[in-house]
Amino acid sequence: MHKVIILGSGNIGFALALFLSKSNSYDVTVLGRKAKTLKKIQKNLKITVLKRDLEDKKSYENLLENYDTVISALPYYLNIFIAKLALKAKINYFDFTEDVKTTQAIKKIAKKAKENQVFIPQCGLAPGFISILAYSLYQQFDEVYSIKMRVGALPLNPSNKILYNLTWSTEGLINEYCNECFAIKDSKLVSTQALEGLEKFSLNGLEYEAFNTSGGLGTLCETLENKVKELNYKTIRYKGHKALMDFLINDLYLGKNKRRKILKDILEYAIPTTKEDLVLIFCTVIGKKNSLLQQKTDVRKIYNETFYSHKLSALQITTALSLCTVLDLYVNNKLKKASFIKQEDISLEDFVSNRFAQEFLEKD
Repeated sequence: MHKVIILGSGNIGFALALFLSKSNSYDVTVLGRKAKTLKKIQKNLKITVLKRDLEDKKSYENLLENYDTVISALPYYLNIFIAKLALKAKINYFDFTEDVKTTQAIKKIAKKAKENQVFIPQCGLAPGFISILAYSLYQQFDEVYSIKMRVGALPLNPSNKILYNLTWSTEGLINEYCNECFAIKDSKLVSTQALEGLEKFSLNGLEYEAFNTSGGLGTLCETLENKVKELNYKTIRYKGHKALMDFLINDLYLGKNKRRKILKDILEYAIPTTKEDLVLIFCTVIGKKNSLLQQKTDVRKIYNETFYSHKLSALQITTALSLCTVLDLYVNNKLKKASFIKQEDISLEDFVSNRFAQEFLEKD
């Protein structure tokens, strides 16, 4: 049985442990810092748990040697350290990171990988599944003019002026709203500003907006530069959200590196969490096929749901099951042989036919 250690016992770490342990194909251990949370996981899932100070790098000494794979569900700033530990322990490495510089560093680490050792970052929803979907649509054309990727994790019943609830890592959210974004324009890689490029649209009577955020398209710009004329990624929110975040981040300068902790404290103090959410996924590609100008669009809407008597948010479901799918494809030799695998290297056909992906992609 493939032995997996999950670092992080938060919402995503729990969902990972739930799906992998219930599959009866993986021997799962969860490492976390909160004794109460770990006790609950151990009681409900009947798996091994370990308590560690996740910020203390000494606590990881000799931790990974007895496993086949480590999955980091930790804040992005710990992932380079964990990837180096995985390299030393000669085990596989998976994560969800949206941070561009972290992914670039992990790619360099992967160049030193041992035989049959793999590093696969960005395995969640965005980055993650959205890149697999977009690249699959791209491959259906002879010539591609534009690729537009839009993803949003939204509360079903927003009740505050910001029209948002916290559904995942606050550090990751701030990263997306503050860091440099990338796109392809006129076939060349370009840098864009987070919170810019505002679009507005309606769906089923509700008004939404979308704007630039960092990291959601993963390595796709690198892969498709000089191959498409235009490519961009934007996050979907309810109309009005962007203006308030722009005020906090830019007008009050809370997006500056030294002030992001203040922004994190404000958001976590004032914005409640929720599992009553939905995930919207849009991908539109325009190009030529057999000399005809065509457009192909893939739209998906995923709701929160109960699995094995545990209510999970839509973001938990899509993020955790996306990584479970990629891991399962790797374990079953459905991925290419390489030390570093990008999300767009993964076949959409193989992805959607996997047992984990079918838990959320095959539903209405």
